[in-house]
Amino acid sequence: MKIKLICPTPYDLNNKLIKIKRATIPPLSILYIAGLTPKGHDIKILDDCVQSIDFDEPIDLVGITSMTSTAKRAYEIADEFRRRNVKVIMGGIHVSSEVEEALEHADTVVIGEADDSWKIVLQDASNGNLKRTYQYKRKDPLDNLPHPRFDLLDITKYIRLPFRRSPVIPIQTARGCPFNCEFCTVSKFWGNKIRFRPIKDVTNEITMSNADTVFFTDDNFVANPKRTLELCDALSRLKIKYMCQIDSLAFKYPKIIKALKKSGCFMVFVGLESINKKNLKDINKGFNKPETYPKLIKMLHRNKINVYASIILGFENDDPETAQETASFLINQKVGMASFFRLTPFPDTRLFERLNTQGVLIDKKWWLTRDENVGELIKYPNNPYTPGELTSIARRHFYSRKSILRRFFPLNIFKLYVLPFNIVSYKKIKKYSNVTIL
Repeated sequence: MKIKLICPTPYDLNNKLIKIKRATIPPLSILYIAGLTPKGHDIKILDDCVQSIDFDEPIDLVGITSMTSTAKRAYEIADEFRRRNVKVIMGGIHVSSEVEEALEHADTVVIGEADDSWKIVLQDASNGNLKRTYQYKRKDPLDNLPHPRFDLLDITKYIRLPFRRSPVIPIQTARGCPFNCEFCTVSKFWGNKIRFRPIKDVTNEITMSNADTVFFTDDNFVANPKRTLELCDALSRLKIKYMCQIDSLAFKYPKIIKALKKSGCFMVFVGLESINKKNLKDINKGFNKPETYPKLIKMLHRNKINVYASIILGFENDDPETAQETASFLINQKVGMASFFRLTPFPDTRLFERLNTQGVLIDKKWWLTRDENVGELIKYPNNPYTPGELTSIARRHFYSRKSILRRFFPLNIFKLYVLPFNIVSYKKIKKYSNVTIL
């Protein structure tokens, strides 16, 4: 069969599709599904963010992955192909939670992980006997997974960091998260038990990808300290540079931080989420202690590792002062990058259930009419400030010219990796905002 795998792009603040010349990181999901596809099929992948879709191309089957932020676009793509009598299979985090909704747009929905489902789906499709849904038990252990089909990538569509040969290639070394943060979809989809891949499988995959720059997609790269040290030892022999995600408790393991540096880590994404203890408790992330954030950041900087902070704004008592104070804290700590997310009620999460019970959700099916970045999703009766207004305030403050100069002076090689992203963010905010940026 001729198969096309598509990763949709979301909509922007003006409700227009996000289309750019080059993206930061390729989508791992479709690369992995391509790796699961048996030989004998003609398979192609398409990243909707950087490539155009030819709906009239002669193909037999389309596979579409979807997060909640891209669900609206995913359904539009599915509908267009079905109008042309092309069979459509959908999978991913969003449709695994909203199965009946997805079945209105797809012939088949794969629920959860596709390791054991995909080959059976293709076999049934070849025989003209597709079922409406497929779901199998999570794979455990994660040994001998097929390698993602990096050879199908158009690498010219992805940026290269300064002095690096390859784009940033995504690699997964583990699945699952033991925490149950109220807003998060990870433990629901991947499970609350962490399942690790053999280290040899991981290093072989990196070597096979021919990448010298990697992003490890694990939700917490340092979840198992002993295993992390073993993995770092193996990575140090590959001479790569990489980014990964860690939790705020990593300051307890200075030996691991040093191992990250030695093995090539130049930036970590940390879910700080808030500097307010009540907010953290409300979302079941009370293990985050804001008073320890400076210790972690200082430890990382001492080891020449950039910090990319994840912040959520839009809690019931958040206001412009909260947004300003949060951004100022990050600036004072000379954090290299930060994302300011609106508090977003994803379907099938406890946050969605709580806000729905409180009656503060503006639209219970917001993903069908807007992207998570478009419009407001929450309106508190006693708080006039919307999550969007607060994230905008924090973003403008953090990515102001004055902030960039303060955070990056004096400039050195490890800061140089993230400075271009700050400049791009400053230009975007300046272009789309009527507020003066100092």
